[in-house]
Amino acid sequence: MPHGTLVAFHAHPDDEALLDAGTLARAAEAGHRVILVLATRGDAGDVGDGVLKANEGLAQRRSSEAEASAAAIGIARVVFLDYLDSGHAPDVNGSWPAGTFCAASVEGAADALVAILREENASLLLADDRNGGYGHPDHQQVHRVAWAACEEIGVPLLQTTIDREFLSGGIELAKSMGFEVPVGFVPSDLSTWYTPNAEITHTVDVSSVLEKRKASMNAHATQATGAPDTVRTLSIFLGLPDEIFAIAFSTEWFVLAGGSNTEIPDSFADLFDSVGR
Repeated sequence: MPHGTLVAFHAHPDDEALLDAGTLARAAEAGHRVILVLATRGDAGDVGDGVLKANEGLAQRRSSEAEASAAAIGIARVVFLDYLDSGHAPDVNGSWPAGTFCAASVEGAADALVAILREENASLLLADDRNGGYGHPDHQQVHRVAWAACEEIGVPLLQTTIDREFLSGGIELAKSMGFEVPVGFVPSDLSTWYTPNAEITHTVDVSSVLEKRKASMNAHATQATGAPDTVRTLSIFLGLPDEIFAIAFSTEWFVLAGGSNTEIPDSFADLFDSVGR
């Protein structure tokens, strides 16, 4: 089977670690060329006191962390579109600051992504689902931009997501096993988060590359830090016992988008398992 080029497009450094690092690692192991495109350098992220060195900016550190994550996974190239991180909400006037990803036109950002897809002769794009995962504005913008790019160039789009029922059930299982789930870790209503099980079209078994997936998470050390009493998702995940980590992170989920091209290339057929309904 010939090898192809897979591009993963995300908003911030560490998004790949949380969503599709295992899939990217398996693709790289199989001999495919894997590219990571990040819309921003994560300059609006949180970080604990004293984590950054003197005169070191958060964007600089998170860029280095993205490169370390990529090396752990086997990614061949990391590309930053160099928009500013939009943060979680617009300003009081409902506007996004100039230069942020959410302030950019979908068409302009899609053109930048298309240029990379063409340069790399990409045959498949992975990007955030229509909900932007848990609803982060930059993640929602990634979905819009990815959709527009795929419509323009005819590359199939696999939306990387999490099975909503698995997430909800996992939280309840953790509680039943005596693990303390911090207040605010997930909302009581998950109806706007990720994707319901019935809409999942493909899964990837990443149990064989769990160590690489965990190494990708560990690379983003700043995102496991924060102010006292804050809930950092990455910190919680990295603190799980190995057997619980394996339950939580051995599967990755995808939704094949509609549009002009809805066929996964034959070169990736052995990677993605179609979900029969």
